[in-house]
Amino acid sequence: MKFDISGEALHDVQGLSSIPEALMRVAEKYPEKIAFQEPDSQGNYRSITFHDLRRKIDCLARALLDREEKPVVGITGMNSVAWAVTYLATLRAGGIVVPIDRELPVPEMLTILHYSGSNIIFFDEKYADDFIDILSSRNIRMVAMNTAHCEGIPVFNDLIREGAGSSVHLPDTWDCDAPASICYTSGTTGQAKGVVLSQNNILANVRQMRQIVDINADDVFLSILPVHHTFECTCGFLCPVTIGSTIYICRGIRNVAEDMVNSKATILMAVPLLWEAMYRKIFGAIQSMKGGPFKYRLGLTISSVGEILGRRGMRKKVFSKVHDKLGGSMRLCISGGAGIAPDVVDGFLKLGFTFIQGYGLTETAPIISVNTEKRNRIGSVGPVLPGVTVRIEDPDLEGNGEIIVKGPNIMKGYFNNPEATAEVLSDDGWFRTGDYGHIDDDGYLFITGRKKNVIIAKNGKNVYPEEIEMKISQDLNILECMATGKKTETKGEEIWLIIVPNMEKFIEYAEENNFSLSTEYLAEYMKKVVRDFNSSQPLYKRIARFIIREDEFPKTTTRKVRRKEALREAGLEEEVSYRV
Repeated sequence: MKFDISGEALHDVQGLSSIPEALMRVAEKYPEKIAFQEPDSQGNYRSITFHDLRRKIDCLARALLDREEKPVVGITGMNSVAWAVTYLATLRAGGIVVPIDRELPVPEMLTILHYSGSNIIFFDEKYADDFIDILSSRNIRMVAMNTAHCEGIPVFNDLIREGAGSSVHLPDTWDCDAPASICYTSGTTGQAKGVVLSQNNILANVRQMRQIVDINADDVFLSILPVHHTFECTCGFLCPVTIGSTIYICRGIRNVAEDMVNSKATILMAVPLLWEAMYRKIFGAIQSMKGGPFKYRLGLTISSVGEILGRRGMRKKVFSKVHDKLGGSMRLCISGGAGIAPDVVDGFLKLGFTFIQGYGLTETAPIISVNTEKRNRIGSVGPVLPGVTVRIEDPDLEGNGEIIVKGPNIMKGYFNNPEATAEVLSDDGWFRTGDYGHIDDDGYLFITGRKKNVIIAKNGKNVYPEEIEMKISQDLNILECMATGKKTETKGEEIWLIIVPNMEKFIEYAEENNFSLSTEYLAEYMKKVVRDFNSSQPLYKRIARFIIREDEFPKTTTRKVRRKEALREAGLEEEVSYRV
């Protein structure tokens, strides 16, 4: 049994023929408009206009072509103008860009350089010693970014100056169906998968997103997520830079609130963990304020009455102090990269924020579906993008099956890995996401969980860990949790839960009530949470045992939990072994 659904456009958006051409068009239309604002080493901000951005891109593109006829350029470092210019200059030169996670150990970065065939690497100065020691004997050119000098190798500005004096011819047409970017997914051994995206893939996704989400040249994007990540790269970098929006680079997670105020950002894209942290902080402040809970409930009542009477923007006015704390200009909050708790989305909406959630993968460039201001269903990841078709394959009795996707944004394949490509991409272009989900009667897509994480109960039914985790995490005294299946001889897979308590909350409560916090107290509290959950679930979905973990789960740079690593640390993940 199969069920297909395709997306529909809400806005008329002009097509883009190539990324370099789109940037040229923007630079001609808005030459003096600020393209980027970035912090220097002291935290002071400097700006670059679209005219100067284009000039630097052309200069660096010439310098790249002076070095390599076909540049394959690795980039690793903090979000910066230099990072952006390097990416765009590589495409301008007709090359291939290889974004690399800046938090990876250097040996894993070197693995990516090897498997991608990179012949140039741009990196921040802090990596210089490691790269110079290892790469000096290899045929890979090195360039240091965001520094005035680096012993033994050229720096970014050296290449800009060289390119300004170069007479090399820059291409004026590009093969936009050829590989433009190789993005390596999690796993950096010999089996690492390099997702090959063309300019057509990326531009299709930019256009699809703009067709259903209202984004324009007046917007200011606050850049928080690492730009090597496809979500940030396509949606928070290439989308604004090809339509003339301004990108304000955040100084770091600790400075988000202050930078939202200083930048007057209108759009913020972040992962669920950041949104959930902001949500807890906002509502914690409301709860601790004198009369706060009453004022909040009163504000909700006034807002609801105002909306019934047709007064638009009533919630933003009622909760204006909260909006002012976040800059006062935020008109669109976007969550992606993982599932977000519905109560967090609902909480932001009640405060008058336009808050939407989307879904996608690196292999889909990355967006597949996203809610919109007018079509926003809490708990879903929205309607499918225009030009994308989603199929739910082999749905169960509840309508959940594997999500299969087809569209112009689907990757070309995994770099030099036809076997892995064939496992997920059919000859006629259908991509297997590895996610389970369903589509409701109104066309909203819901994600149930990852195929590889599914727990098989004794009765043969599927249990999705993500659903359990989302419900348990609604308790504000739980920082995070992870559900998994543990095989038994007679009961199929038992559901085990790893819980990370919010120790700040527990300590605060213990001090207020003058008692000493103990392991036994934490265990009894968690038992009650689990028992309450179990009482609302059928037998096969009930948690059998739980583990209390002191530290947060290990995470990627985009704050995704490393499930295998966390399970291995808890003794719930078997190590791979090989017979001799």
